[in-house]
Amino acid sequence: MARWRDFFRRSNPDVTKAVSPATTPAATFTAAQVASVANAAARGGQQVTGMAVPLPRTDPQVAFGPGVPLFPAAIDPPRPDTGRPEPRFNEYPVTSNLPGVSDRLVPWKVLRDAADAGGLPRRCIEIRKAEVTTLDWAVTITKQAVEAEQHHTDKPRSEVEGALRERLSGDIARCTRFWEQPDPGQGESFAEWLGKLLEEQLVLDAVAIYPRLTYGGDLYALEILDGSTIKVLRDHRGGRPAPPDPAFQQLLWGFPRGEFIADTDADGTVLAGYASDRLVYKRRNVRAHTPYGYSAVEQALEDVDVWLRRRKWIRDEYTEGTLPTGWITSNGQSQWTPQQVREYETDLNDTYSGGTAARHRLRVLPPGMDLETQGDVAERYKPEYDLFLVKQIAAHFDVTIAELGFTETGGLGSTGWHEGQADVQQRKATLPTLRWLQQLLTDVSRKHLGMPAELEFRFLGLEEEDAAAADAVAGARLKDGRITRNEDRDRMGMPRFDFPEADMPMVQTGRGLVFLNGAAKLAPPGEVVGPVLGPPQADADADGVLDAPHGPDTDVRKPGASGESNGPAGDDGDREEAVKAELAAYRRWARKNPHPARNFAFTTVTKADAPHIPHTAVTFAEAGDTGPKVPDLHSARQWPGWGPDQTAVTYWTPVIRSAMRAAADTRRIAEMWLAERLVTKTDEPDPDTATSLNSDADTAITPQHDAAGWLTARGITLIEALVIIRDLRSEGYVIGERSAQAVLTAHATLDWSNWKPGDPTAARLTRTPEALRALLDEAGITIRSVAATRLGKLAEALSDALAKGSSADSLARELRGILDDPAWAERVAVTEIARGVSAATVATYQANGIAEASWLTAVDQRVCEKCLDNEGTGPLPVGSAFPSGVRYPPAHPSCRCTLYPETGTT
Repeated sequence: MARWRDFFRRSNPDVTKAVSPATTPAATFTAAQVASVANAAARGGQQVTGMAVPLPRTDPQVAFGPGVPLFPAAIDPPRPDTGRPEPRFNEYPVTSNLPGVSDRLVPWKVLRDAADAGGLPRRCIEIRKAEVTTLDWAVTITKQAVEAEQHHTDKPRSEVEGALRERLSGDIARCTRFWEQPDPGQGESFAEWLGKLLEEQLVLDAVAIYPRLTYGGDLYALEILDGSTIKVLRDHRGGRPAPPDPAFQQLLWGFPRGEFIADTDADGTVLAGYASDRLVYKRRNVRAHTPYGYSAVEQALEDVDVWLRRRKWIRDEYTEGTLPTGWITSNGQSQWTPQQVREYETDLNDTYSGGTAARHRLRVLPPGMDLETQGDVAERYKPEYDLFLVKQIAAHFDVTIAELGFTETGGLGSTGWHEGQADVQQRKATLPTLRWLQQLLTDVSRKHLGMPAELEFRFLGLEEEDAAAADAVAGARLKDGRITRNEDRDRMGMPRFDFPEADMPMVQTGRGLVFLNGAAKLAPPGEVVGPVLGPPQADADADGVLDAPHGPDTDVRKPGASGESNGPAGDDGDREEAVKAELAAYRRWARKNPHPARNFAFTTVTKADAPHIPHTAVTFAEAGDTGPKVPDLHSARQWPGWGPDQTAVTYWTPVIRSAMRAAADTRRIAEMWLAERLVTKTDEPDPDTATSLNSDADTAITPQHDAAGWLTARGITLIEALVIIRDLRSEGYVIGERSAQAVLTAHATLDWSNWKPGDPTAARLTRTPEALRALLDEAGITIRSVAATRLGKLAEALSDALAKGSSADSLARELRGILDDPAWAERVAVTEIARGVSAATVATYQANGIAEASWLTAVDQRVCEKCLDNEGTGPLPVGSAFPSGVRYPPAHPSCRCTLYPETGTT
């Protein structure tokens, strides 16, 4: 109040005071005095007030109504056009711009101390910082700039981007060089500088950046200041003061040591003057009632306090206190003096305060002594409660307990970090933080570094969360003819195809693609217009039954498909499957029995189903018996592993896909590749990439070889993800050993109720561990081979992207499709599990003295010719090569065949 009295005296010395010293020291002012002060303040350049023109009161007054609003007081200056003042942003404390006055509830020092308290908040902060500082980044062209250029030209997107990169290559290089070391005065790299910025945001939510200029006016460094030393000033409305008024002050030891203006004015325009007095002050959590943010540490304060109290209680349990562990009571029969009791107590304590062994000894007490002990703290110490506190604190930082090294004690997700947690973590924490930082660094670059508006700062490796959903919607529209292929490419910003079919709507059916244009002319109404069918399949067996497709690339069948139908639904489809399976069994029987001693009895196939089969040596089913039946021709040669192997494939296929997805950040690879290969355009070829593969050869390095070398140089090998092949072989080994033992003991039906896929301990209980170790040692060759093949696919996609002018989004989706390929993952699972089954089968047969074994194919209509030839060979010595050149299955990818022992009983 004394300050106000001094202000009034300076502003208007003629103002009469109305102070009653006998009652109160407060001052009372009349309306005339207030108006006089307002006029004086206006003349002196201070706060301006005036009489406001209130809005009219026309609402009729009724009984029990809301009442007439009071006329607003003339506190703020009115607008000259309306005569009324603008509203204040908030009700800030009076004299809040003065040192020591603030509306902060938590002091800055408390936040600093809490960030390092107990280890847990600090660990959460470091995890969040590592997620961002380890990402690559680039200065790239914005999508809006490319789209704006495309409106003025008919050139494809790739040419437009290339022209923009060529024109802006100098600015890209200049900005990139600056951000590699944004604070050269402190010698900080970008990762170190960004870590400091994130520290201020997570702990204080007060990021203060001082653009330090050279004497020539160029940007020298972006220095990050301690946000706790910056006082945010307010104008009379409670908002940020517009230049030339200062917007920030740096308070050191409680006194203003410097003041700065905001880096832009109220409407966002970059200021021309005051270049060396600007300050960038940013908050992540912006609120209307305060100019300060709300950091993660401040949000977690209450939970951190409980955590610290809990830890203090635990530490106190290991500190010697005044309360003893137990008492030894005397019933008076010992007749000891107090001195003797004290001497015995000292001796007893000295004995039990020794090493660990002494703590666990019992001592025989003199007669008349009874032992009483205190209860321990086991009842009060609950590990579940500590895990609950960890979850609460981690939630404030958007960190999962798996990242902290903790796992759930049970329930869904108890195995730790999984794909769902990774997706949630990216959606809630990583992506929002990175987008906020991208916008901040882009704005700073444009305002203080002179970066053109066509460029932006971008972190590489950001996966667009809605890209998969948008692709799914577009794919559905494409399949049912609502959009064309070129319209879908327009959506993704890719150049159009030049063939006419790309502009024709089409419908995808089970028999192929149907183009709607002219479909009625190609077929009568009601018929499906599909692709032209190929020639009939050859009859390799000369048995009158057409063979199924075969070859090394033919998938034997998808797991679980032996009971599925490719025909119509219902009984007809089931019978069709039964007929096919029985005809396949007949082909195997005919190969093994060129001169049969008995007829082959069909249970489902009739003469009408196979008119070309010779009627000799076969017995057809009755024509009226058309119900589906399971042929029991080879009931003595049933393999117990068929079924569990399909269950294992179903379990491991998504695991393989998840491992491959995590092996490489496809978005980051796509952005890095395009940024590095398209950033500049040179007329001369690069001698490092245009040289030949061999100094004695004339063949130049192809774009695919260039991409493969680029991937290898960045440590992308996929080998760590494919180590899972060892687990697949171990799984197959367990299935094969159990099945082989069951066959040798004449138990064709094996109880698998105590087995489940993915059990890591089952393989350690095998009877032939030496064979398993040899199988796993050999897995390294397969892992390197498969990894090289997948890398080749990635390199091919990278090289094609340059030729096609693909965007980073489309290239990232293509790369992800190569890694996350369900058909490929299933093929790997089938093949490697089968390899483990065969290794265990051979080892079990050899351990039990089995000399010969036959190749046995699954009862499946899709058996390749190689496997049929192997099966028709009959029994061979175990370890001998079959006609296809292999000693045991798999003969090709996706082969599910096995070896059956020849014991003389079948």
